[in-house]
Amino acid sequence: MEKIVTDRDLVENSLNGSRQDFEALIKRYSKKLYLFIFNRTGNREDAEDIIQETFLKAYKNLSGYDPKWNFSTWIYTIAMRTSISHFRHTNVREKTLIFPFSQSESPEEKIMKDDVKNIWDATGKLGPAKQEVIRLRYGDGLTIKEIAKITGKSSVNIRVILYRAKSELIQIINDTNRTGMPLQKNSEKGIALGVKK
Repeated sequence: MEKIVTDRDLVENSLNGSRQDFEALIKRYSKKLYLFIFNRTGNREDAEDIIQETFLKAYKNLSGYDPKWNFSTWIYTIAMRTSISHFRHTNVREKTLIFPFSQSESPEEKIMKDDVKNIWDATGKLGPAKQEVIRLRYGDGLTIKEIAKITGKSSVNIRVILYRAKSELIQIINDTNRTGMPLQKNSEKGIALGVKK
């Protein structure tokens, strides 16, 4: 049975000089971070610049990584701070949420895709803080504690934002269903809005 290589193993090996293991971390997180950053900037070139800067900062500061946190929390925090710094120095165009779906899909998958796409479209109508928390929780699967660490807010604050965001999403979707007016199209990936703690 093959041993699963954890993020901590890769970090430890990277600190001991293994460039290959740091490249494995980049490979493991680059797609998720790219989507996270792109959804903040709405611009491919900016997202690529930010992700390169994020991994460069992570490499330079790897010795400062605290293993009590998941590596994902640490790298998302760096990405968040790097994108905030980027926002201060550039004009960011309107954001577009992107998420890939398979090209060949069954009718059931298409229905599910449409349903979850509507949820993401509704998410686009929320304020930036609510969008971000929804994206991190359901798009990236991070815990409340991880989101709090990344955003610099308390866990209680994140729970409140998440609760309000879900309540607002339900209202937006109900209003849309009542009026029959389509939501503004701005996304391609869905999320499941279950109540998880």
